[in-house]
Amino acid sequence: MNCPCCNGLSTPVFIKGNYQYYQCKTCQTLYVPGGIDQSNMVGGGFEAERNTSQNSERIRRFSWLSGIYGSILDYGCGHGMLVNDVKLAGMDCDGYDKFNPDMPKVPNKKYNLVSMIEVIEHLYFPYSELNEIREVLADNGIVYIETSFTDIIPKPFDEAYYVEPSVGHCTIFSHMGLDILMTSKGFTPLEHLNGNVRLYQKSKA
Repeated sequence: MNCPCCNGLSTPVFIKGNYQYYQCKTCQTLYVPGGIDQSNMVGGGFEAERNTSQNSERIRRFSWLSGIYGSILDYGCGHGMLVNDVKLAGMDCDGYDKFNPDMPKVPNKKYNLVSMIEVIEHLYFPYSELNEIREVLADNGIVYIETSFTDIIPKPFDEAYYVEPSVGHCTIFSHMGLDILMTSKGFTPLEHLNGNVRLYQKSKA
C-alpha cells in the first residue's frame, strides 16, 4: 500500500480498536486507510479544558499572524469555544464543523487565516477538506495547524494515547508527511512555531 501523503511504501504495523494502522517507510506517517467515522466526534476529548487553558495563547498568535483586522475561520470548530473567545477579543472569526448542526457550512467569504485545532488527525485520503480551505483563503492567507506528530509521540505508537481510534484519530502525520501533503494541495510551508504547531501559506496559483 502506498502512503497517501508521499506515495511511499507503507506496511501494516498494528491493530488498535479493530482498526489496522499502516506506517509509511519514507515519511513515517501513520494512518488508517479509509479513515474512521467522525460523526460522533464533535469537539473531541477534553474540549472545555483544552480551550480554557490554551485559547489565550492561540488568540495572541492569531492576532500576530492575521493582523487585528484580519478574518479568521476555525475549521472543525467543535462547539465553537475558540470562535467565541476570538470574537470576545475583538477579532472577526467564523466557525465551521460539518458535524455541528449550528455551523454546518463554510461561510461564503475570504479569510486571512484558517485554523485547524486538533482537526487534521481526523482527516484521511484524499484530504478534500484542504482543497476547500484553499478556496476560502485570501491571497497569501495562512493555515494554522495544531496536532501531534509521529516525530514527537512516544513509541511504541500502539501504546501512545494520541494514536487512538476511539476519538477518531486516523492519520498521525510526520512533519515531513504533512509538509509534502500541504505542498501538493497548494500551500507553502512557513517557519513553524514548534513541534505541534505548523504554519502554511497559500501558494500563488
